[in-house]
Amino acid sequence: MKEELLGNLKCLECGNNSLLLEKNECWSLEIRSGRVVCSNCGTCHQIEDGIVNFLKNPSQDIIRERKAMDDEEYITDEDGKKYRITIDTIEKFKSKFLSFPEGDGSFFFRSGGSFQSIAEASGRFYSTLDYLALKGKEKILEIGACFSYASYKFAKKGCSVVAIDISNYLKVSNLFIKEAYFDRVFCDMHNMPFIDNTFDIVFGAAVLHHSKNLKRAFIEIHRVLKPKGRLVLINESARGMLERVHPVYKKMEKKGYGDTPYTIAQWKKSTRGGGFKKVKIDFLSLADDYITRHRNRGAELTGKLRLAYFFTKHRKIERLLLFLSMFPRFLFRPKSWRLICYK
Repeated sequence: MKEELLGNLKCLECGNNSLLLEKNECWSLEIRSGRVVCSNCGTCHQIEDGIVNFLKNPSQDIIRERKAMDDEEYITDEDGKKYRITIDTIEKFKSKFLSFPEGDGSFFFRSGGSFQSIAEASGRFYSTLDYLALKGKEKILEIGACFSYASYKFAKKGCSVVAIDISNYLKVSNLFIKEAYFDRVFCDMHNMPFIDNTFDIVFGAAVLHHSKNLKRAFIEIHRVLKPKGRLVLINESARGMLERVHPVYKKMEKKGYGDTPYTIAQWKKSTRGGGFKKVKIDFLSLADDYITRHRNRGAELTGKLRLAYFFTKHRKIERLLLFLSMFPRFLFRPKSWRLICYK
């Protein structure tokens, strides 16, 4: 972390925002190890590998999910060998992480590869990056940053960025910060160690559906946003009003994950319960998603794929069809969508 981050932090035990910094190891780029200490109650938070840890006394849900992530053999190489996300693994697959989100075209990003889902959602990320129209002056918080490639992209735009997560996947950030710096914090998105009205934008990709208390998460996000600030979410799980819950969610829950397929109505209700007055749902291009998925699978140019390419060249027709498909997607399967909330 950089010392400047201290001005945005508060103690989670007593709420005091007068925190002290004890430095052990310092690089020219950041403080690599040390402690953040509350001057009022004395609560200490360790800094290791540049990441400050505010996960003291985590809930059982967080403990279970963090363990599930640490235990998961996330990466499978061409020979079928499996790897957990450790420091050694991060170094071994460094070039793959640095090519996120679209990937380098290798086995890992194609059909069946460990990073297939990230590559197939890359179009949504880049369209959202364009939508944000960043000027480079924004203060951005990425919640559930995971491998933190989004924070890296924001930092490259010149923004002041903080990435938070509960998992050790956040340590992949060490690959990015030398080129475009951003701060990193281990913490719970339901109880964040930031003072009120800190960020212009809160961004999340496939994160809030891990919450078992959406309203509480939205209340906390609303608190740390500046007046007129925006929350932007992509890649969130959702199901149609008439759609059954897929059995995969029960399997994920048994492993310790908190994935929950909320309906669009539940998403909107929770945002308003969290204090957001203006909420916008964008149903994104199905043609773009279809093309990206099938390109990764090495599919032949079928009739459906030709039709998808046709829509990308005739956006007015596609927008009309997107409008007509909104209600069916709301009822049966939302698929690709984006949530924007304004404080």
